[in-house]
Amino acid sequence: MRGGKQTLVCSRTVHSSTVSTNLNKPKITIMNRLKNILFLIISISTLTLLTSCGAISKSKANEYLTEEKGAIPPEFGQDNTTILFITHRRSYNKYLKKNVKKIYKGKYEFISEEELLSDSKYKDINEYRYIFNFDYTSYDYMSSNGYSKNGRVRKFYILDRRNNERFASKMTSSYWSKVQKVYLEKLNEKRMTNKN
Repeated sequence: MRGGKQTLVCSRTVHSSTVSTNLNKPKITIMNRLKNILFLIISISTLTLLTSCGAISKSKANEYLTEEKGAIPPEFGQDNTTILFITHRRSYNKYLKKNVKKIYKGKYEFISEEELLSDSKYKDINEYRYIFNFDYTSYDYMSSNGYSKNGRVRKFYILDRRNNERFASKMTSSYWSKVQKVYLEKLNEKRMTNKN
């Protein structure tokens, strides 16, 4: 020790093969971390986009699926009738049944269009006054490769069989299950309001 400073002397010898191996390991770890971070960013962005589109659909459905906008029958729920939910394909039916059982609290039945036409029980329009169903509506869009394409989405409606009046949704979305849930919530609210 001279002049008040200490000098540390290391007697260890470092070999070049150890240095090159140890220098390469951090690069691999950094690349893996960058890949993981990139994957995480892409995943979060995709999830956010999908969630926000679904939230927008739900928000628009709340705005448009009202009695004032012509989507809910004014007399819905006044008489204690059974609403008929028309079934279609398996994937649609799965969500329809799940949503109805979870949300709608009135009397209902699931039937196919064939059953509606062939079973005499459903001819009683006082008991089975309302039908919940959908039509397909077409729309044009530009695909990612620049080609014009045509798509179809479900547009829900309620048919009042007694008054032969149709109450259709003024909006639709490819997130049809979210729209359907809002429609069921609104029908349930109207039923409860008219029941009291």
